[in-house]
Amino acid sequence: MHSLTKTFLYYLLIASVTLALNVTSAHASEDGGNIVFNQMLKCLKLPADAPSAYNFLIVAVIKDGSADFLSVNFRTPPSEWEKTAAPLISDAITECEPYSSISGRMEFAVTRELVEAGSKN
Repeated sequence: MHSLTKTFLYYLLIASVTLALNVTSAHASEDGGNIVFNQMLKCLKLPADAPSAYNFLIVAVIKDGSADFLSVNFRTPPSEWEKTAAPLISDAITECEPYSSISGRMEFAVTRELVEAGSKN
């Protein structure tokens, strides 16, 4: 077991954020984000009655195989369903550790389309 203190930060991201990343780090972040996303799906249990569209931006810093920092952000003011789903997404990311093949800062989206597509695999 890791004795690392895990810091979880949930905050509202109402204004759109533009991240300036060079192509190399964006590509590495995308690959790592896909690994975290796909592994998270194995543990993810979302509430029933999901809206037709939802969109979370996840920022995770993976260190020594675990989520050292995790932020679940909303792109628009969240619905009650999204407020309930955000900590479940966070829990799924930490429950599906370790992430042994990646490290660093990862960013990825969690949308209905991606969850449904990933769940079929």
